This record gives sequence, C-alpha cells and structure tokens, in this order.
Amino acid sequence: MKDIIKKSFLLGLGAASLTKSHAEKIVKDLVKRNEVTIKEGRDMLNKVKKAALNNSGIIRNLAEKEAKRVAGKLGVKSQVQIAKVKGKLMSIDKELSAKGKTALKKILKELSK
Repeated sequence: MKDIIKKSFLLGLGAASLTKSHAEKIVKDLVKRNEVTIKEGRDMLNKVKKAALNNSGIIRNLAEKEAKRVAGKLGVKSQVQIAKVKGKLMSIDKELSAKGKTALKKILKELSK
C-alpha cells in the first residue's frame, strides 16, 4: 500500500507545478495519517525537489529556444551579433576618420597654394 501511495504521490504532484509548501503539506498529511513514515516523507520531498529542479532546467531551455526562435522571426539580433556590428562600425569609423584627415590635409594644402 505504501508503495502505491508513494508512486501516486510522485506522479500526481506534477513536480514542476507544485510549490514546496504545498508538497510539504501533502507529505505532513500523509505522515499524520500514518500512511508514510517521516523518513519516507523526507525521501518523497527530496524526489519532488530533484524532479522540480530537473523540470525547471528543461523548461528554461525550451523557453530560451523559443525566445531565440521568435526573436529570429522578428529580426531581433542577439547581443553577440550587435557587438560584432558595433565592432565593425568602430573599425569603419576609425578608417574613415583617418581618410578624412588625410583628405582634409590635401584640401587645406591645395587651398593654401
């Protein structure tokens, strides 16, 4: 009977959607009704915690992938892409500034003749 209760508990919790306090209340109730021991209850909470952490990582990865997909469709660039463009623009700016100075010197030289 205890094994069935444990399995039902773990499956029914929906580890990712259940809050810690809610899980603790359920386990305390099971312990109070002598359906599980305190040690079994702790083990159950640890399993729920591990499952929730694992699921939160999976959900985070899925959310990141979806955000990147949507950003790509909207034409939003990543910070890395923006940094590359900024670097190129700075390089072009330096090059144009150098050429502009040279051109300005030539113009001033021609005007002073």
